[in-house]
Amino acid sequence: MYKNNAIKILLTICISLLGFINSYSQDILKGKDLSQLKVEMISASDLNKLKSQLSSAGLSLDQAEQLAISKGMSPLEASKLKLKLSTSNAVSDSKTSEANSSIRENSEQDQLDNSKVDRKVISNNPLIFGSELYSGSVLSFEPNLKMATPVNYILGPEDQIQISVFGTQEYNGIHTITPDGTVNIPNIGEIKLLGLSIEAATQKLKNVMGNSVYTYLKTGGAKIVVTLSKIRTISITIIGSSKPGNYKVSSLSSVFNALFIAGGPSSLGSFREIELIRNNKLERKIDLYHFLIEGSQADNVSLKDNDVIRIPTYKTRIEIKGEVKRPGIFEVLPGENLSNILTFASGFTDNAYMGSLKIFQRNEKERQIQDLISSDYNRYKPQSGDIVEVSKILDRYKNRVTINGAVYRPNQYELTSNLHVSDLIGKADGLKQDAFLERGQILRLKEDLTKSILSFDVKKALSGDPLNNILLQKEDEIYIISINELKDKFQVTIQGEVRSPGKYNFVEKLTLKDLILQSGGFTDAAFKKIEIARILKRDSLTSTDNKTSIILKTEINELDLSISNSANIPLEAMDVVTVRRIAGYLLPESVIINGQIQYPGPYTLGNSSERVSDILKRAGGFSPDAYPEGAFLKRFKSVLEIEKAKEAVEKLQKSTFDSTVKTQTDILRNFDKIPLNMGEILKNPGSLEDIVLKYGDEIYIPKFDGQVKINGEVLFSTQVSYQSSKGFSDYIDAAGGYTSSALKSKAFIVYANGMASSTKKFMFFKSYPKVKPGSEIVIPKKREKRASSTAEIIGIASTLASLAGVTIALLKL
Repeated sequence: MYKNNAIKILLTICISLLGFINSYSQDILKGKDLSQLKVEMISASDLNKLKSQLSSAGLSLDQAEQLAISKGMSPLEASKLKLKLSTSNAVSDSKTSEANSSIRENSEQDQLDNSKVDRKVISNNPLIFGSELYSGSVLSFEPNLKMATPVNYILGPEDQIQISVFGTQEYNGIHTITPDGTVNIPNIGEIKLLGLSIEAATQKLKNVMGNSVYTYLKTGGAKIVVTLSKIRTISITIIGSSKPGNYKVSSLSSVFNALFIAGGPSSLGSFREIELIRNNKLERKIDLYHFLIEGSQADNVSLKDNDVIRIPTYKTRIEIKGEVKRPGIFEVLPGENLSNILTFASGFTDNAYMGSLKIFQRNEKERQIQDLISSDYNRYKPQSGDIVEVSKILDRYKNRVTINGAVYRPNQYELTSNLHVSDLIGKADGLKQDAFLERGQILRLKEDLTKSILSFDVKKALSGDPLNNILLQKEDEIYIISINELKDKFQVTIQGEVRSPGKYNFVEKLTLKDLILQSGGFTDAAFKKIEIARILKRDSLTSTDNKTSIILKTEINELDLSISNSANIPLEAMDVVTVRRIAGYLLPESVIINGQIQYPGPYTLGNSSERVSDILKRAGGFSPDAYPEGAFLKRFKSVLEIEKAKEAVEKLQKSTFDSTVKTQTDILRNFDKIPLNMGEILKNPGSLEDIVLKYGDEIYIPKFDGQVKINGEVLFSTQVSYQSSKGFSDYIDAAGGYTSSALKSKAFIVYANGMASSTKKFMFFKSYPKVKPGSEIVIPKKREKRASSTAEIIGIASTLASLAGVTIALLKL
């Protein structure tokens, strides 16, 4: 029954092909006769559909081919169909499908134009040595068609030659060699040139034409030149490649060019025993490794008509991986040894362990491992399937010792025979002046790879004392301590009105003047009274002793330190120096006013109580396009305020469900947008609405905007022109109305100056805010109700069941 169903499905598939030819819009499962079907007309999508149906029916490609022939398809077309089904990968159009066909019948120009060759390699393993030649490589080995005519080129049918006679007599003509191998020259007749080289053909034409009409060719009064005008194409066959088939190529093409066009050897094809068969005889065996390794093109021989390139399957392949310069899969010929293959892999890397390598082999039953030492590399004959693994050298040193610390050249050194501590110190150019001579340390690696410390007297070791001048071992690490490492590194601090406040290293005899000079000197605002806070050192601390430091106050007579002697106060470690600012020293502060104003730009505040109205007067008032109702003030936040805003956002995210990204962004802005009531400010200058300005404030007066924006949960966010006769609901209607998730009761308006107004509700009545020019209507979204998870439902059900059980038990009491 399965077989009958499979045959029915296959019959339906075959019938579908004719239906596709008759009408591309029809389904593929229509049609009955396949005798007129051309495979080139099948699109990629229909081919994929056909492959899917064959797979569903469980039919092989051979069965499909035979059934297609039985339905009237020619054997050639059936063969094309089989190959196309086996190699297609949903190519985009019929041109690409035709290029993938096993029978290549492109025009001569298409064959010569390498850009039209399908370079896709089918199932080629990129690890196979040599496969990179055919994997999108720019190497094509195509012949140079723009070179001068080769004198050794052999003429054949369809070659087009140009014969030019010049001098006392002249003739110029283009002739195509006929299938009989002749050319017909006016007044001369037919001359046979088949099989002659260009050089021989030129000589023959000279003799024949010189003995006839063009007699001056014999006397030297005229000369003859023969050049190729158009090169013929030849037919070749390639089997065993990624894209086997018949190809038409230029007669100048070579074996390498043909292999490239055919996609190179298949994944099972040999790269080293390619056969060129000519006139049914083996003409040459081609080894691509000669080109890949040596760059030799000795095997890149020219092709002739009806040549066959046969690529047999490989006989022996092995894989080399690990620390070789070119890991991959390599083909091995009889008589070659492992050293040859290592040469193919370009030898070992710098980190390779060359003493031995591992070979993973296969026998009839199982796998096995062989360890091969370097002396056997040239004797080992690789077997097919071998995997050779080259490991890395060990990450350790055979003869290393190290010295660090208070020496002039701390580094790693060679462990020589009879090397002692004093010898290694000498190699490091001796001790520094700050070396601690009473004790040094050797960190020694024990046999179990744990570490131990050996101590020695540095001074005695240098004098040759055998107890301290210890004999060193491999991986010993000597450390010479510096006396500076045994002391605290103290600092002093200077803050306030100096150019570079901060911490500075404390040294003996450091004075206040020295520290002020190190910090760049005083600023213009520096006050001559200076405080020095000094650490309080006590042996004990009582419960009533709350003093933390000693405060020393001093006054520098002259801020010019070059003439001031009162700054020569000695400092102590960890002192904190504070230089105060002159009382009342204030820098000018500015604000900015921009937008539709007569004189926009920065303005310096004249006093600490200057207001918005004062700056407006100084700026010349509004321009004609100004929209005072949209005016606002940008006031920048301090670092502390920004940190508090971040904390507020974190709390908002944890405590609320409807905090939008916009809300969080507004909170995290580095400025506050303060609406300005310009009507009240201009009417009552100095009122509470007339804000007192601060340093950095920016006033912005916008241009009149006659649009109203509608955003949020409406069907179509938009902008519409403001009309005083329209209310809130009219603008919502203009945006298509509310969405199903709109939270109508929370609708609000943001006016041009940043002021917001929300919808009010009293009993069953809603009062919407007034719409003004330049405002934005925002409709929030309802909270999404989260469905209970399965675990929650089970938990609730279990709780209810338990309660029911308890209730029943109580009722039975």
